Amino acid sequence: MKKIICFSNIILLLLIVGCSNNENASSEEDMQEPVDYSEPEGTIVWSSGGLSGLGLRQELIEGFEEQYPNVNVELEEAPSTTNQSQTYYTTTIGGQNETPDIYSGDSNWPAQFGNANIAMDLSNVMPEEFWNRFPETLIDSVTYEGGIYGAPFYDNIGVLYYREDILEEAGLPVPSTWEELQETSIQLQEEGYVDYGFVWQGASYEGLTTNFLEYLRAAGGDVLDEDENVVINSPETEKALSFVKELFTSGATPNAVATFHEDEATNTFSSGSAAFLRNWMSYYGQLQDSDTSAISENVGIVPLPAFEGGESNTTQSGWNVFINPNTENLEASLAFMDYLTGEEAQRLMVEKHDMIPTNISITEDPEMIQEYPILEIYQEAVPTPRPKSPNYNAISEGIYMNVNDMFVRDRDVKEILEVMEEQIKSANESGL
Repeated sequence: MKKIICFSNIILLLLIVGCSNNENASSEEDMQEPVDYSEPEGTIVWSSGGLSGLGLRQELIEGFEEQYPNVNVELEEAPSTTNQSQTYYTTTIGGQNETPDIYSGDSNWPAQFGNANIAMDLSNVMPEEFWNRFPETLIDSVTYEGGIYGAPFYDNIGVLYYREDILEEAGLPVPSTWEELQETSIQLQEEGYVDYGFVWQGASYEGLTTNFLEYLRAAGGDVLDEDENVVINSPETEKALSFVKELFTSGATPNAVATFHEDEATNTFSSGSAAFLRNWMSYYGQLQDSDTSAISENVGIVPLPAFEGGESNTTQSGWNVFINPNTENLEASLAFMDYLTGEEAQRLMVEKHDMIPTNISITEDPEMIQEYPILEIYQEAVPTPRPKSPNYNAISEGIYMNVNDMFVRDRDVKEILEVMEEQIKSANESGL
């Protein structure tokens, strides 16, 4: 019994010391001057996945090393999925490992990683002019409780793809409202133009959460308010749930969508079987590639519709660059982050890989907008970050599992809404 009491006292003492150290650290950070990273040297490890394959990442590294010949960047291949990457960084950096020094990750990580000290607070580390290269919406997406826990690397938003040739032949306009999209989807099937109307991501996973948030926010609702209170039990949520369910019951959306991820939805559309596709803007290049798309010359792209009398909304789902708080080469890590979000790297990403840059010198350049249609659509869109909470994963699970269950098992909308609220409240309070 004595051992237990002594052990408890030790834990209590450590907690007190830890809290004191955290308070001192916070105080020091508040007074900290920006780091001078103008003459970096040494070796850093960049952990990153995706990015249009290995080629782009090597191009970015070579461009940086040409500017900073005294720095060597080693590329570490991140796990293949976002969830696996999140677990890897949580375990590795949470275990006080010094590498990777810098890593790329999902736009919904800042609150979780900042809260767990897995991402460095950069608000006083980088000079103020560094942050001026990003739009306010992206700065907001990496900010949590006053700290800035990442730098926006590239953006991604949900958009509506459509068959230009079919709408022209049918004499129909591109739908500007969700209601019109539903009606047009049904009409095109009835008149034999396509097998399916509207396809999207409806499987029970994170992609369904991002889709549902677009309906919810277009209806005027949300999951959390500014103080992180759960506000999902609302008439707006009921409207969004009812519409999603009606997409299935009306036949506008095929039942198979309940199992669709990004690739299944894209393949159904690119094969010529569907008239409309909601997917990420990052799929634009693939849909225009004749090697992967049977309709490459007939793909249109517009911002997502709005509900009648409302405004359009799209979920922001890009990637950020994060700094490991345990890095032993902060100067080189910051210099590389500055390069990745600078004009040279950002221009390369859009010109050669059809990616949405985060640097406003590119996204707001009239010549670039005229040359690259995705930038024009990006300017028209109304992107909103996913709910900011350290417990986001559990909150998202409370959304996608229930929404999927609603149309798979034909559950009542009001019943689903009550269950969803209960689970999200539990998740928001405890992460469970």
